[in-house]
Amino acid sequence: MTENAFYHDYDVPQDLQFKTADILRLGGLECTAQLSPKYFSDVFTQPNKITSVTVSLSFSVASKEILVKGKIAGKRLVQCARCLKMTEQDFAEEFLETYSNKSEIIDIMLLVRQTLALTEDIRFLCKPDCKGLCPQCGQDLNTAECGCKPVSLSPFAELKGKFK
Repeated sequence: MTENAFYHDYDVPQDLQFKTADILRLGGLECTAQLSPKYFSDVFTQPNKITSVTVSLSFSVASKEILVKGKIAGKRLVQCARCLKMTEQDFAEEFLETYSNKSEIIDIMLLVRQTLALTEDIRFLCKPDCKGLCPQCGQDLNTAECGCKPVSLSPFAELKGKFK
């Protein structure tokens, strides 16, 4: 799960659970880890999925607390809400959290998963001016026009002209 993720000979744990005693002994810790997307397969709604994740962490030791600054960056495969094409998008998000010096373990994985979940948009678009699909024939209007007659989406369109 981690590649080249060492700082002061510290191997980043696969589950991102750090021993508080190690961080205190080192006087802080900075590390980066490339995480496997399989740990995040259930974070986004289907068919959207995370394809790569890198986490950079900085642990700072204070008198009673450990401050964790983190940055999550990676790529995700998302479906456009208008044309339904799958598109790869970059994402990046930062987080900040404090933990007690008294705790045995600092579990960063939960924080990473929560932060990733907050990066999911309600609606993804492959491009801001995506034309979407024709509601009649299903033609991708980004690639070609279909020639279908425009249909009013108003439920009252049928009543137009009946009452004068």
